[in-house]
Amino acid sequence: RQGCRRWVREAVVSTQSTGDHDMLERNGWTREVVQERLRIWKKNIPEEDLTLYKIFGEFDNVSAVEFYNAQVNDQYRAEWDRSVSSLYVVDNITNNREIVYWATKFPFPLKDRDYVFERTHAMSDEQISISSRSITHKAKPVFGNFVRVFKYGSKLVIRSRSSDLYEKGMSYCLTYYDDFGMPIPSQVKDKLANAKIPEFLEKVHDAAHFLGETGKLYVPYPDPPKR
Repeated sequence: RQGCRRWVREAVVSTQSTGDHDMLERNGWTREVVQERLRIWKKNIPEEDLTLYKIFGEFDNVSAVEFYNAQVNDQYRAEWDRSVSSLYVVDNITNNREIVYWATKFPFPLKDRDYVFERTHAMSDEQISISSRSITHKAKPVFGNFVRVFKYGSKLVIRSRSSDLYEKGMSYCLTYYDDFGMPIPSQVKDKLANAKIPEFLEKVHDAAHFLGETGKLYVPYPDPPKR
């Protein structure tokens, strides 16, 4: 729980679209990847055995609502995200808080992972946020075919460039940690993160753009684009 509290504090450090480089560096973050539409920062917390990642990005041709819906509609994500083995809500607690089960494929020789996490949503006039943290739940005990991930947390803040969340043009800040459930050298973990994070976020963009082009923001969704 101490690690979770530390992560929550770190998640609010510089969530602006471009990121305050000086603030991040003062807080122990190092820049790992710089691309045209994406920047990845990393911070190690040795006392908690955690590696945090913070990603800033923006897209001109999707709205904040489209980017949000592409990720939180689990039925749709299971279609466009080919790494998903299973993804569904276990328990609806309130209309903006639920318990989710997620099983995901990992590249060989790593064993596939699964997660049980609490997901909360918040929306204002100019931004949407999604927060997730790993928990245990009696309905989803550890299953032998997967490595259960017990240390996982993420916070995604999506901002519109205007006062309308449905208008095209948005930016985001994603902060997360993800313990793979087994010892993995930090160099290997960084290599995976630096390759997979941009790839995943481009897929989110494509799925969000498809929703905007078809006007389909809610279920049932049409078949998503293939990558």
